[in-house]
Amino acid sequence: MSKDQRSASSLAAEHALGLLRGGERVAVEADADLRREAEAWQARLAPLDDATAESPPPGLFEKTLERIDREGVALPGTTTRRAADAEWQHHDDGITYRVLKVDERLQRRTLLVKMQPGAVLKSHIHSFEEECLVIEGDLRYGDLVLRAGDYHHAMASAHHADGVTTSGCLLHVVIAI
Repeated sequence: MSKDQRSASSLAAEHALGLLRGGERVAVEADADLRREAEAWQARLAPLDDATAESPPPGLFEKTLERIDREGVALPGTTTRRAADAEWQHHDDGITYRVLKVDERLQRRTLLVKMQPGAVLKSHIHSFEEECLVIEGDLRYGDLVLRAGDYHHAMASAHHADGVTTSGCLLHVVIAI
């Protein structure tokens, strides 16, 4: 409903709640009937702001936050993978990965890859496209050095020399299934 379609009672209630700004607020304050209705709304809402109301027990806020963390927030249409729950799988010496998502429809997998300092990802030819974003650390393919924030795309049939990391790295990788 647009602002100009709201009832006078709605405008008065919004004024009482402090939601009106600018010209709408001035209009309510200038109209004696709307001002009285806003004051009536304030009187009706005042008990909700009663300072003498019983305080919640100590620690209730923290307990609420713990429950939210424990149960998660279910946002419709979303998936969350918590770092604390990660199941890292072994790929090669000093290299592990974690599957974030498998998309059967698009035929791709999204991974996090961790390489320990000095780890080597063996030379390979791609049978599929690969996208890689370096989140932290460094990764070197021959003369190509990738650092945090660098994005690398390899087409199907592209050849990668050995991938070597000096300081270790964390990669976000999207590959075909």
